[in-house]
Amino acid sequence: MTHTSRLISLLAALIICLSFSATTALAEGGNTPESAAKGFTKAYYTLDASIEDYLSSDALTNENDVDMVELFFSKKEAEARSRGYEMSYLKMHPLLIKTEVLEQTEDTATVRVNTSALRSINPVFRMVGWIFGLIKEHNFETTLPLVKEDGMWKVGPGVLVPMG
Repeated sequence: MTHTSRLISLLAALIICLSFSATTALAEGGNTPESAAKGFTKAYYTLDASIEDYLSSDALTNENDVDMVELFFSKKEAEARSRGYEMSYLKMHPLLIKTEVLEQTEDTATVRVNTSALRSINPVFRMVGWIFGLIKEHNFETTLPLVKEDGMWKVGPGVLVPMG
């Protein structure tokens, strides 16, 4: 009898937690300037190719029709090589991304982004480094211009330069 009541209590707590997390996820989701800025920031610091999905058509190429995403990754590759590393060493693991809409109209927005990140290394090494105080947390602040393009918020031109 005691075992059954504990199981019921555990299941009830699990259902409550799942429903709470689902409603929170739904509230955070959607197409807002904040969600676009957070998605872009995560892709930027993790050096993910999905960064292209968050850029407006004007931000994808410059005035000389140069692919800005390709240029960004080639510069990151060269930076890593000049420091004696592979590009994967430059990846950061965002711990916290805070956004604040500074200005918004129907088609444009300006969002301040504050990011706390760690170097993206093997999780075991990261944990050992954290225990011994060897891991440094990096804080970045930037302002992103966003535009509404085809009903979706996208990051505007001029952002694929080092943020921070």
